[in-house]
Amino acid sequence: MKDIRRRPGILGACVLVLLSFNVGRCGPTPEGAFAQVGTSYGNADSATASHSVPVLQDGFEGKTLADFWLPGNYGSGLHVPGAIILSTNYARSGMHSVEITVREGDIDAAGDDDTRVERAELDSGHFALRGREAWYGFSLLVPKNFPIVDDRLVISSCKQSDVSRPIVAQRFRNGKHTVTIESQGRKKSYKLPRIPLGQWIDMVYHLRYSTGADGLVEIWMNGKQVVSYSGPAADPNAKNAFYNKIGLYRDRLKAPMTIYYDNYAMGGSREAVDPERERH
Repeated sequence: MKDIRRRPGILGACVLVLLSFNVGRCGPTPEGAFAQVGTSYGNADSATASHSVPVLQDGFEGKTLADFWLPGNYGSGLHVPGAIILSTNYARSGMHSVEITVREGDIDAAGDDDTRVERAELDSGHFALRGREAWYGFSLLVPKNFPIVDDRLVISSCKQSDVSRPIVAQRFRNGKHTVTIESQGRKKSYKLPRIPLGQWIDMVYHLRYSTGADGLVEIWMNGKQVVSYSGPAADPNAKNAFYNKIGLYRDRLKAPMTIYYDNYAMGGSREAVDPERERH
């Protein structure tokens, strides 16, 4: 059984203390500083270099989730008790994955066009990344008995605090697998390869959270690049706080939905986060 999470060394621990002090100070976070908003760093290896990004890893092989994940009651709510468990039903590598289930009424909220939405999501934390690049990777399995319905379903997203729409939203609706990229009133949609039910797929995201034309979104699925976007990928008027979520966000529905995730990582390069590395 292999646990891929990394723990900070002595230098990392010192940096954590300094960053905790800075986050707690009054006044805005400098654009050149690296900070997580609203939670401790947990299992993040961090650095103060101007181009560094957090290093987060969870292979879901421990007794609990890695401690960088925000709690279920964070903000307006991410998931209800019991919605997220470690499971041996499936594993991309090792013995476990995380099983995420949303049921009718979970974290109920208002949606678009007088709809109601519900969710069960993991949020890896909010970081000051405007003008920087970040990489995310994870494996995903949709079970064979998964309900296929023509309703909104987001299965991963990259967001900016105080911005209502996600910058990147990976969607699975009516059996169709797509990604939408939206920033500063511009929106593009991309058709992705289908999701084979009952099989693992590997996803890698690369974002440059820029407010200008040099913004970037690149996505790989099973090692093949499927999205290449250039343009704004951040709002200059919103908080310098960016975060990645995995899980289920959907229109209200009676039928429960369950998806499995494994080998989650955030870091500074494709090689650092690619789930494929765990097979070797």
